[in-house]
Amino acid sequence: MKKTLIWSVASIVALMVLVQCKPNTEKTEAIITEEKVVEDLNSHQIIVKEVLNANAYTYLLVTEDAKEYWIAVPKTDVKVGKKYTYEGGMEMKKFESKDLKRTFDSVLFVEELIDPNPPTVTETAIDPKTIINSTQLSKGITLAKGAISLHDLFSGRDKLEGKTVILTGKVVKFMPEIMKKNWIHLQDGTSFNGFNDITITTLDKVKVDEIVSLKGKVVLNKDLGSGYKYDVLIEDAVVVK
Repeated sequence: MKKTLIWSVASIVALMVLVQCKPNTEKTEAIITEEKVVEDLNSHQIIVKEVLNANAYTYLLVTEDAKEYWIAVPKTDVKVGKKYTYEGGMEMKKFESKDLKRTFDSVLFVEELIDPNPPTVTETAIDPKTIINSTQLSKGITLAKGAISLHDLFSGRDKLEGKTVILTGKVVKFMPEIMKKNWIHLQDGTSFNGFNDITITTLDKVKVDEIVSLKGKVVLNKDLGSGYKYDVLIEDAVVVK
């Protein structure tokens, strides 16, 4: 897990002044360092005060420094009193949870919490960035007629921008009713340059671990704000039977 770095603006400015007196090669290094600081500052450390579980989400009342607010993550096991970190988030105001029959003044939807002290596991988790390029589909997945693999999508994304494609894969994450859309993470076992997971927006509902085919539009470099940026996104997809 990345360590949070808190640098003052004055410190960053001082660093840049020092670097300006050095060769150009070190100027580039300073720019990269500054970008890393900004990225790390986007990380939030919280303490969980209350947990409310719904069908698809876990709602958490958390504190961050002196601030108290609600966040929501895809349903997961969270402990009261424990510290977690997260990055980004998408705020929804006056959000109504039909499961809880409750309206929140504000909820920040977060893709995942990071446990700074995770339980010991026997297998080492695989970093998506280290995945070797693969064109082999996972066992049990057969592409629908006219569908392409995620390898083909990511390797040919420039030519596919703006076009409609069909993808078949396993639903590894399902986040309903965010910005009036359902959000799906789909994988099929193939990858390209470390990309093995595609985010898809749809009005249809699916289940985690279900193998589905979806047809939607390829969008590149989508920035939704609040830290949510997608190199490749499939929008307004529909389930293909």
